[in-house]
Amino acid sequence: MSIEKRLQELARLVGLTSYDIKAYIALVENGPLTARDIAVKANIPSSKVYSVLQKLYRLGYVEIDDKKRPEFFYAVSPLDVFSRLMQRFSEYINSTKPLIDSLQLMYESTYKGKVTAQSESLYVVRGLDSTKELIMKSMGYRNLDVATPYIELLDYRILSMVEEVSRNNEVRLLVSQDIINYVKDLPPRIHIRVRDKLFGGGFVGVGGVVLVIKHGTDYISLYSRQDYIVDIAKTYFNYLWNGSEAIQR
Repeated sequence: MSIEKRLQELARLVGLTSYDIKAYIALVENGPLTARDIAVKANIPSSKVYSVLQKLYRLGYVEIDDKKRPEFFYAVSPLDVFSRLMQRFSEYINSTKPLIDSLQLMYESTYKGKVTAQSESLYVVRGLDSTKELIMKSMGYRNLDVATPYIELLDYRILSMVEEVSRNNEVRLLVSQDIINYVKDLPPRIHIRVRDKLFGGGFVGVGGVVLVIKHGTDYISLYSRQDYIVDIAKTYFNYLWNGSEAIQR
């Protein structure tokens, strides 16, 4: 396969056209050329050659000597072009990481028990069942802080986990006034306080933080394991906790 054909394959991956590749090859093979000479040697229509060369210049693949009339165009070293292409590839791949992590998180929630990989950024998940899976994922078996006005987030499975965690760790549970009767019979070792209103829910455990908002009948939850986000969540929880009242049990 010729060099030009190989480069044409590469061009499709990085958003270059066949004219772009032909112009660059003409400069590599012939040295500095005018736009007119490039059009002739690369078989590029004269109406298109300037836009092609300006594109290559913006990408850093050619240089322009505008002190001469007409202007001369120079090819940047192929090794330098390769380095810039690798940088563009790297930036693009890195830009897709949050998307891939979000898909991974959804995959973990759907195929629970089959995947152990954990995500590290901030992700959004919709739906009550997915939210509950994230809550179970976030709790772990260390100190746990829970704040919720939503009784749906305190189903049997989650409360069982909360009780289990509380056997050897500190658990603080903050609820709104309207669901206090639902949790007041939990073991005394679980510290429970109440506030008149809570804007949303939150679970802060060793596995990360889940923030939950109910939108109509749907649930929207944000999950993260980033240390600074977990610290923010803990700080806000402490603020709410200090402004709440202990329940009488």
